[in-house]
Amino acid sequence: MRRVGLLCGFLVVTTTVSAGIEIGADGSIFMPKLTTRTYPALTTTQATQFAGPLFNGYGHLTLPLTPSLQMGVGLSLGFSPQTAQEYPAGATKEELTITRFGADGRLQYDLTALFSPYIRLTLGKDWYYWKDNGITNGVHYEAESSAGGFFYAASLGVLFPLAADFALYVQGGYTASVNSAMTIRRFAVGGVNQAVAAPTVADTNYAGWLASAGARLKF
Repeated sequence: MRRVGLLCGFLVVTTTVSAGIEIGADGSIFMPKLTTRTYPALTTTQATQFAGPLFNGYGHLTLPLTPSLQMGVGLSLGFSPQTAQEYPAGATKEELTITRFGADGRLQYDLTALFSPYIRLTLGKDWYYWKDNGITNGVHYEAESSAGGFFYAASLGVLFPLAADFALYVQGGYTASVNSAMTIRRFAVGGVNQAVAAPTVADTNYAGWLASAGARLKF
């Protein structure tokens, strides 16, 4: 038993000593489709295609699992300004902003000295806000809405070490926000604010593919 205890202690110390810290940042081409209620009645849903960048930063504690396999766990923060690529009937402009914060993990296999493939998973909380302008019954309207809840992102990537502590990476994946309740921040017709009953059903969400490139610094 004493030998087992010494061995466990040795493994813990070895892993702790071998652990490192890394920070990274990446930019993505992000084209989510937002599904939400449509004004003014808010009785039906409609999906609108958006496009824009997603900026993400992260910090990881890295742990070696084997000589060629390592895991990184930590936190990430993301922000994305989006513009509509298609417009619902009567709409003239629609914009979307997304802010995200979550737990981030990566499992990396050091295949060669030139590149290392990895899988990456992020789970967390998001907040998104959108506004649109349009025409209803021949009168101009303005609407501002928000929602937020749980999101996830899953990616496959390849890291290219350029130095012992610096590397570039590319990755592609899919991300989505699960259904959450829509909050009406403002709805005005002809410049006059209107009272609108907020939907009680949580059916607002977004989802889309990501293509990303970034850099990582390791300590």
